[in-house]
Amino acid sequence: MTMLKKFVASCVAIFSLILIPSCAQFNAQGKAAWDDFKKEWEAKGEVFDYKQVIPKPIPSEKNFAHIPMLKPLHEYKKKEDQTGVTPINPKKHEQSKNLLKIEGLKGKSLPKLGQWNIGQPADLIAWQEFFREQKGWSHPEEAGKPAADVLLALGKFEPTMAKLTQAAKERPLCRFDIKYEAHFGALLPHLASYRNLVRSFTLRALAHLANDDPESALADVRMCLFLAESIRDEPILISQLVRISCLQMALQPVWEGLQGEDWNPEQLAVMEKQLGAIDLLESYRISILGEREIANLAIAQWHSNPKLMEEQLAPLDGEPTEVIDLASSNWIYQNQMRLNEMHVKYSQRVVDTKARRIHPNIGATFEAMIEARKAKPDYVLSSMLLPSVGKVATKIGFAQTAVDHARIACLLEMQKLEHKKYPAQLTRLKAPVPNDPYTGKPYVYKPDPKGRYELYGVGRNQKDDGGEVILTDNGRLNLEKGDLVWGYSPQPAPKKK
Repeated sequence: MTMLKKFVASCVAIFSLILIPSCAQFNAQGKAAWDDFKKEWEAKGEVFDYKQVIPKPIPSEKNFAHIPMLKPLHEYKKKEDQTGVTPINPKKHEQSKNLLKIEGLKGKSLPKLGQWNIGQPADLIAWQEFFREQKGWSHPEEAGKPAADVLLALGKFEPTMAKLTQAAKERPLCRFDIKYEAHFGALLPHLASYRNLVRSFTLRALAHLANDDPESALADVRMCLFLAESIRDEPILISQLVRISCLQMALQPVWEGLQGEDWNPEQLAVMEKQLGAIDLLESYRISILGEREIANLAIAQWHSNPKLMEEQLAPLDGEPTEVIDLASSNWIYQNQMRLNEMHVKYSQRVVDTKARRIHPNIGATFEAMIEARKAKPDYVLSSMLLPSVGKVATKIGFAQTAVDHARIACLLEMQKLEHKKYPAQLTRLKAPVPNDPYTGKPYVYKPDPKGRYELYGVGRNQKDDGGEVILTDNGRLNLEKGDLVWGYSPQPAPKKK
């Protein structure tokens, strides 16, 4: 969700320089243009109402978000001066916000959880050293096996992790009490908390694997996947990006267990089923509609209460009374029409959920058009409310490909355990597997008689680069170039220029 304060200052500045001389021409036609546009697209099936994308209510006793450890995150009351909100119970709110949070001394960053996408396992020695150096973590007098020491340190989270795991079984549904009607002001404190939860469960899963306990590792992997998927229906892009981040962490122990051939057939079947239910393309569709309708909701409130817009704009640019008076007229309608036009013609078409396809070229066209038109009067406001769908779609494509690959890898290992070798083709697996969302064709799969196999998708450039992985200068996976590969060998570091 684009935050209002990030765009208003720029909007006022551009508006002051460009818009005022030409605003009059839009006053007469702005509302008519929006009404005509809305009527046209409603006839095609579009519904312009933020309530269409808000998740349906869930009975509290079935709602994971309402467990005592998490519910305080969204319990607020208005401040006495009416300038905002404050937690009803600040202490409980803070406890929920810091649930399972691992943090070191100031200036000390956390060790990495590994990077499965470039073949790097987690460095449990680094985590062992981290817990020995920080206060408040149990550790033996003499360093022992890294995995055992990490499990000992995480022991202080054991009661909380056990309660969370049990709650997930008892309350399989989840809906946080997000105040969607607050549009850009809606608070999302649970997202940061979720990253803390998934990080701790992921680390413990990795330690269990290294400690020869795949069954306990599987329980933690399943909890990570449950947490990531429990926010899948939130119609906000930032929620989906956090979900992707959580999934990327969760896939690390899945990958390491596959790399080390630690999972048995039953465990592989459980993970394959849970991975098969993950649909990031559908969540892109929901979140793009959410971004559109949340913007429409904000604009509707500005129309009905121009004073509200004045209160939001004035503090950021002195007292631009003339600009505010103009901005509260039909010019807003013209920008609203452009915003919705860009959504229905471009951002909503980047991902085709029916065909299960991602179209990067549409995203690129969308962003090029916004860049070229952002200074035009009828695009000034709308361009700042539109998300960067090209980049979002790239992350969606990477994450869905990764989930697909992990699922296929589970099926491949199940086949090998049963038949002592990998199948010649993916079509010989026991379950049908998804196609590459970038091409609509099967993922590239080549069994290696001397080893394992090659499995990859073509990625954003929609070009088969022969399984080549390209890294950025800082050693991370380049999502713009090269293929998206599922492999078990580390990728070579990028050459220094």
